[in-house]
Amino acid sequence: MAMSEESRAQALNTEVARYVRQGWTVESASIGQAVLSRNKRIGWFWNTVLVFITGGLWLIYVIYRALNRIKETMVVTVDAYGRVFTR
Repeated sequence: MAMSEESRAQALNTEVARYVRQGWTVESASIGQAVLSRNKRIGWFWNTVLVFITGGLWLIYVIYRALNRIKETMVVTVDAYGRVFTR
């Protein structure tokens, strides 16, 4: 049985809210679809250890990674029957 547009929007909002609590940000949203993104985290512990071991040379790589973070993107969709899909 197909859901109404309001029910689909509510299901999408619930799912998007769950991802926002995990650190994702909403880039765009429509009735049945939302595009979320976040910057990939940098492992600070091992990078700090490597900075000390290499006498600061590893800091060049850390600065490069901090300035050029990889952006993860996810599309959340809700179909006419209320099933939520992510890709």
